[in-house]
Amino acid sequence: MKTIKNIIMGFIIGDSYGLSILNNETDFSTIKLVNNKVLNIEKGSFSYLTTNMLLTMDSISKKKYVDPKDIINKMCTSLIVGKYTNNGKFYKLDKETLNILEHYSKKNNLNYKYNEYDLSAYSISRVVPIVIYNYYNIDTLDTLIPVISLTNNNQVVLLGVYIYYKYLLNLMNGYDKYKSLKIDIPKYFDKNSKKIFKNILKGNIYYNEIIFDDNIINVLKIVFYVILNSNNINDMFMMISNLSGCTNIYSSLIITVGCLIYNIDDIPKNIVDAIKNKKNINKYIKDFEGVFYEKIC
Repeated sequence: MKTIKNIIMGFIIGDSYGLSILNNETDFSTIKLVNNKVLNIEKGSFSYLTTNMLLTMDSISKKKYVDPKDIINKMCTSLIVGKYTNNGKFYKLDKETLNILEHYSKKNNLNYKYNEYDLSAYSISRVVPIVIYNYYNIDTLDTLIPVISLTNNNQVVLLGVYIYYKYLLNLMNGYDKYKSLKIDIPKYFDKNSKKIFKNILKGNIYYNEIIFDDNIINVLKIVFYVILNSNNINDMFMMISNLSGCTNIYSSLIITVGCLIYNIDDIPKNIVDAIKNKKNINKYIKDFEGVFYEKIC
């Protein structure tokens, strides 16, 4: 149970911390945002990344299995009534996701013409609950791909999400942070997509080659660079504080890993205590843990 809560809280804490850095930036030219900017973000707030994760958890808690249609219904409902958010406030909801949800709300189908050139990493926000679900059930693409492709079905994006998904699973199975990168890519993914991530999977990531944006390739470069070059969770926070671009995406994925391989209690108390809506968050976590209670005990 502790592992489940640590992973989930790691994502939320990372999202909130990265969002606070993003709020202090003045150049939003590389960040796709509704209305093109983020202003006056309250301390402890989290972004739509956490909203996405919470509603995915809640769907699994209620259904007891992974139901992509229920998840996108919850995404649409959240957009209307503000559930799973900071008191109804959405931060950093990307334009492509907004377009997809508006289409689904009107048409009630997923026959959406996806932008084939969209390499943004926002759909990775739904991966953590799927990792946990598959860890206690069966490691299969059949639960992962339909949920991730709700808002982006680009092969490169799907493979990037799969790599992070598999990395978390490897960590949960007891491998260290280096061996967890030894990932066999399924035949589902095409050869061109596999080549793109070759250096990342070898750990050959150089800071001066990183571009700070929301492209899934660059996001994973940043995430694994920090993970592989830090020695504790405080190192991670220090390195994140020096990043630019979509800091809440990087930070949420990094601190998720940090809370798996290091001690979550080492996170500064003021960062944890500032998280908004903790009462509801704790309820979502407790309900989600209940799905796996018999398998854990």
